[in-house]
Amino acid sequence: MTAGTAVKSKNEPVRSRRQRTEPIAALALAALGVVFGDIGTSPIYAFQLALTGGYSQQITAENVYGLCSLIFWALVSVVCIKYVTFMLRADYEGEGGDLALLAQLIKHNRTNMPAGLGALALMVLFGASMLIGDGAITPAISVISAMEGLDVWTHAAHAYIVPISAIILVILFAVQKRGTGRIGIAFGPIMLVWFLCIAVAGIVSIAHAPEILRALDPLHAVDFIIRHGVRALLIYGAVVLCVTGAEALYTDLAHFGRRPITAAWFFWVFPALVLNYFGQGAMVLRNPAAAENSTFFALVPHFLIVPMVLLATAATVIASQALISGVFSLTQQAMQLGYAPRFRIVHTSKRFIGQIYMPTINAMLGIVCVVLVLTFRSSAALGSAYGLAVTVTMCTTTVAFAQLLRTRWKWPAWQWVPVIALFAAWDLPFLIGNAFKIVSGGWVPLVMALTLFTFFTTWNRGRRRMLESLASHVMSVQQFLSEIKEPTVVSGTAFFLNPDPKGIPFVLQHEWVRTHIVFDNVVLLTIMQAGRPYVSPEQRIHVEQLAPRLLRVKASYGFMQEARIHDILKHLHEVRPDIDLDHPTYYLASPKISPDSTPHGLPSWQLHLFRWMARNARPLTDSLGLPANRVIEFGVEVRV
Repeated sequence: MTAGTAVKSKNEPVRSRRQRTEPIAALALAALGVVFGDIGTSPIYAFQLALTGGYSQQITAENVYGLCSLIFWALVSVVCIKYVTFMLRADYEGEGGDLALLAQLIKHNRTNMPAGLGALALMVLFGASMLIGDGAITPAISVISAMEGLDVWTHAAHAYIVPISAIILVILFAVQKRGTGRIGIAFGPIMLVWFLCIAVAGIVSIAHAPEILRALDPLHAVDFIIRHGVRALLIYGAVVLCVTGAEALYTDLAHFGRRPITAAWFFWVFPALVLNYFGQGAMVLRNPAAAENSTFFALVPHFLIVPMVLLATAATVIASQALISGVFSLTQQAMQLGYAPRFRIVHTSKRFIGQIYMPTINAMLGIVCVVLVLTFRSSAALGSAYGLAVTVTMCTTTVAFAQLLRTRWKWPAWQWVPVIALFAAWDLPFLIGNAFKIVSGGWVPLVMALTLFTFFTTWNRGRRRMLESLASHVMSVQQFLSEIKEPTVVSGTAFFLNPDPKGIPFVLQHEWVRTHIVFDNVVLLTIMQAGRPYVSPEQRIHVEQLAPRLLRVKASYGFMQEARIHDILKHLHEVRPDIDLDHPTYYLASPKISPDSTPHGLPSWQLHLFRWMARNARPLTDSLGLPANRVIEFGVEVRV
């Protein structure tokens, strides 16, 4: 998620320029470092946990064949079929991810009211919350699993694994403010080397036990499930770790496009992963004792372990970077769709829109990651907390995609039911298998997700009620014009910010009653959140002349864009060059939440939570970039 969408001339925001000018091979190489970091580093710990974790079974040839077969067909079904073949086609003007999928399914009104909380929205929001929780666990388990390679090299390094892992995470989150633009160009080549190394290590091991290739037969997976019965569900809880990161293919769709991601997966990533997993299986067939430590680092000659640990550390940092950037993008989408309060956004690249940094989110993620490492202290222990978040996200994606097939794509039941059934055949066992982890560690992402879900729904409900309360103070244009008599006109332009695109806002009414003064130009400005990712510059501004000195301006932005006053003024000047925009004055309401709830308002606990969130949200003046010395705010009491 570090590449972003290229900024075109005149701030055109629609697609990445390099999608049209760079060859697929170059984009596929870049995708290796951004899209496939998470799933590409799963072999470090996934096979080991599936073999000897809390779901351990006897290390027999049949079990190794069955486990490798289950991993192979999980990669084929979940990644190759579900995400690469289907989900990459479910883009919304080039954007991917669960919230972009939700935006295609919800009905958008023209009143600028945040989308409601229907059953589908609640489900997708919970899935997005779990994905953010996954963004906290992934850096922790990835970095500490790489450091555990030192324990294979020498047991004397065991005591230093946790401290070194914590230090690496602190550095990783500390450098986020510098952005990934400077080092992003190196991500692809490093991951290219990484996939080459794990593939070669797997090939060498397979050459010593080629019988492991029998695992390509799906009957070994079926036999494995039948022999283990209910216990097989526990194995699913570890097998899912092999496909964690698959959702990144869909989330990062806009950064590279479907064809480069597909090419990188089928021609490089997928073969490397299969070879490495089968190589680990072949190693265990030859030497069952290898499963006692790290089956991944057991593939590497002893004299190459330290270089491999360094390469694995670089790969896991890249994987972590992608998840962190993904959380930033997901939070930005939630803000623009009306599910989260405003946070400070820093654009770390002048060339790519998608490279953003959110200090508050970064600090919270960093603290959680370090605490997880210091608490669980090993990848095996963190594995008990990992996987549940990914599985819930996969399930919500499947349900939302089914709705898309039915309602938007108009597929008949005989077409979409088999497709969704195939997805559910993996999603449900993954979900059940990970449900057993709740007691041993799965409660960690669950608690984080429930907390975020509560924040999302509280903000949405509170924001909707606040806007409804503000709308009750709006006066009709005709009534306001009839009350203006013999005004004193002063030179200049005044902007009155109004979330409601209709009527006269309370602030303008109050200012008129107080001063009986009007400016040469009075602009009622409403920032409209479009129900799509981007709004082109040609569609940015809509101007309506209400009276000789009074006009309404609607500035439309997509949920992947950030409204800024200098951008609005620039486009307004192109449409209405006759308006003086040199030194405008800005008037806006400062809502004060009444302690009294309405009979149909928020419950007391949610009211207090919303009031706290509103008090700590980033001020509108900051997010719009309004000059502080030209802003006048009026307090208005609202009930939520």
